Amino acid sequence: MIRILILSPKSIAGKLIIESFAAAFESNKCLVKIKNVEELSAEDLDFFKPDVVFGYDYSYLMDENCTKLIEKLHCKNLFFYFADEPQSKLALGDKTGLYEKLKKIKATIFIWDKDFIDEFENCFYLPLAASPFKYATNFSGYEYAITFVGRPLTIKRQKILCELVKFFKNKVSIFCFEKHFLRSIEEIKAQNLLEEADLETYSKCWKSFVTSEEELAKIYNSSKINLNITEQGKSSLNYRVFEVLASGGFLITDEREDLQELFEDNKYIETYKNTTDLIDKIGFYLQNLNIAQKMAQIGRFKCIEKHSFNARVKIILKQII
Repeated sequence: MIRILILSPKSIAGKLIIESFAAAFESNKCLVKIKNVEELSAEDLDFFKPDVVFGYDYSYLMDENCTKLIEKLHCKNLFFYFADEPQSKLALGDKTGLYEKLKKIKATIFIWDKDFIDEFENCFYLPLAASPFKYATNFSGYEYAITFVGRPLTIKRQKILCELVKFFKNKVSIFCFEKHFLRSIEEIKAQNLLEEADLETYSKCWKSFVTSEEELAKIYNSSKINLNITEQGKSSLNYRVFEVLASGGFLITDEREDLQELFEDNKYIETYKNTTDLIDKIGFYLQNLNIAQKMAQIGRFKCIEKHSFNARVKIILKQII
């Protein structure tokens, strides 16, 4: 039985992803120990004696004590999954030197966007996924009209969200850290993206911060329309796409090259080219919820069938074995 030590990062999204990987490894008959990077101890390693160390982005390199412990372990099987751009601030924070350090380590890297395979020597494309069990929920009616989950902190996202607030007024709901939402208000003010009345409407869009898959699933499932605005990557699909589909929610996302490859046809995911196109399509589906529901139901089955973490782990295990 393969013994896998899984290092959980500090980021909320990273924890959700890495915990899903952990559950999938267990389903594939691996012995798994999951530890927060800042809580790993020498006793953990002495007792567990892992065959494989599996981390998220730069995970163990972020914590000095964790780094020293893993280096002393001399584990030949270091595996990392990247769900961010390797040289982005979201992945590196203020520790830009980690990129060059990881390039020198003999590790196997799996990355969510194929356009970044050349960043590391031993790197493989592995799309994101979702856990059909963690996101399983039953439809009990609509609570939200247009939902966006994520940081509203880039000009790209702010421009789109502001246009939706102007057009659809009080129908927009945003779920994120409250401090990120308050910061977005200040940035929108500074850029004059909204007039006073619409800015007041935007300030009421924030609903809460969500930490669990169960909560997310209920939100996605009870939203008439879930909006995705991809911020990172070049061609592939972010975590939000798979989360929404696994929850049985209806999704409108920006066009991405890998949609056709991963989902064959777009009969259950709607896409938009620009903000005008997005507004038109939101208006259509708000008036045709039966079509949106049918698409969401098919999308859930497709996601469960082909895009579970269990399926992704089988690919990783071929590299380990």
